[in-house]
Amino acid sequence: MNDLERRLSVLLHTGAPEPERLINSAKIAGLAQGTPTLKQGRPSSRWGVPLLAAAAVVVAVAIPAVIISQAGGSAAPISPSPVAPAPATASIPAQTSPATSSPTSTTNVPPAAAGTCLTSQLRLAPGPTNGAAGSLYTTFTFTNTTGTPCVMRGFPGVSLLDPAGVIVGQPATRDGSSGPSVRLGAAQRAAFTIRVGTATRTGCTVPRPSSQIEVYPPGQTVPLRIPFTTGSCAVSVQSVTAVK
Repeated sequence: MNDLERRLSVLLHTGAPEPERLINSAKIAGLAQGTPTLKQGRPSSRWGVPLLAAAAVVVAVAIPAVIISQAGGSAAPISPSPVAPAPATASIPAQTSPATSSPTSTTNVPPAAAGTCLTSQLRLAPGPTNGAAGSLYTTFTFTNTTGTPCVMRGFPGVSLLDPAGVIVGQPATRDGSSGPSVRLGAAQRAAFTIRVGTATRTGCTVPRPSSQIEVYPPGQTVPLRIPFTTGSCAVSVQSVTAVK
């Protein structure tokens, strides 16, 4: 311990009255100028500057402690300023376009499909007969006798009968191709033509006589019969067509 440290220790720790141990600005100035402010001896002027620096350190440390002691013993922590929360943003519900009703579309409802013409709906009638080169051509018609429309297509089944109702020869063969469907409203007609071959041939030296014709409408299993007198060795039939 050098002389300055010893003198400061004496000043701070001796039994001198408390006011004499206080270091004030006058004592610091006296120490720096060599003024005898201590009872234990006169400090030399060579200790003035170091003593002044040491006293400044003591004062710098003591002043905040005194301030804190006078304020109540401990410094209150500094709380950061509260930050105001950002205002809540109200959510805006998405606007929906009002539902628009589409105009009711009307469609043309087709008429109910007509069924196949039944034998019970039809009336069979003969038309005129024409001959040419050993053949007789006769046109027959189906007439819809009901108010219910019906449809037929294709070839009728045709046979010639004797007075006893027995088939003469062979049933008619089909001549040509099937035509389009024919729709029959009330009282409307469909026609077909048969060809009766009168020329003799092997197995038929004389045309076979008949007095009736039996006709199955297309797609039906119940025939219609009407009188029809002729003589034949062969018979063929064409597809039904509409009568205009």
